[in-house]
Amino acid sequence: MQNPWQQAYYARPTRRMMVFADGENLVFRYQEMVKKGMIPRGDMKHEADVFVWNDGFTFLAQQHEVIRTTYYTYLIGDDVRVAAIRAQLRSFQFSKHMASLLPNTLSPCGFKKDQRARSGKGVDIQLSVDMMSHVYRGNVDSILLLSGDGDYAPLVDEVKRAGVLVYVAAFSDGFSGALKDRADAVYELDGTTWA
Repeated sequence: MQNPWQQAYYARPTRRMMVFADGENLVFRYQEMVKKGMIPRGDMKHEADVFVWNDGFTFLAQQHEVIRTTYYTYLIGDDVRVAAIRAQLRSFQFSKHMASLLPNTLSPCGFKKDQRARSGKGVDIQLSVDMMSHVYRGNVDSILLLSGDGDYAPLVDEVKRAGVLVYVAAFSDGFSGALKDRADAVYELDGTTWA
């Protein structure tokens, strides 16, 4: 017979969460830290300027019912390469509550980009639109934003005004103080990344 603490641990989570990963921010922050001498763990999934992922990035989501984890990034190359990257992203998993019955693979949202342009605003805009759409439709109780980009601070404010909890996780290098100040909880991804 389980005690009440065990029952709570094994019970299905009741808070609904969606995870929004700004892949552009994550991959460039990760690459900067590698340039500075950080040694990545062996289980890191990385393709230069396209993605970086570890299922531990969603550690904060483990006590929620994660409905979807969307990974936003830019994709460079022909249609075959773009399709291959999307398939690779779809194969990546994220941490979830042990009693969750939902799938735990990433949903890629990739924007094709000209090789000459290093960054753009398509990722930021689409992530913001998607997040606000789910918040205002009442699809979530909590949001996990994987990005350290301070441009998201007003978005976090608006999501909180709608009564939704906002968790933010990012690499320590370039993690915006304004974003940290606004989040309900903050987590640095460094612990899931380096050997």
